[in-house]
Amino acid sequence: MRIFDNFKNPEFWVKVFQLAFVFFVIFVGISLIISHFREIVAGNFAAIYEDEWANGQWVNYFLIKAVISIVYAIYMTSRRKEFARR
Repeated sequence: MRIFDNFKNPEFWVKVFQLAFVFFVIFVGISLIISHFREIVAGNFAAIYEDEWANGQWVNYFLIKAVISIVYAIYMTSRRKEFARR
């Protein structure tokens, strides 16, 4: 039940959202590079937009990555014993 004790600590949530934001940015960048490397090198960003974000697809694209980032950040932050700045 230790993880639920961490949920009461405000410093825990600050660290969670800091880590989640960094992981989210890296996760989105890497997934775009992996899935659309040719379009990025060619400068064809319209094709990336059509494939990933057109017609409301951006909600699913970013929502899945945001949920994964937050779950990962909660797990990694809960493993840390103290939240004091160093």
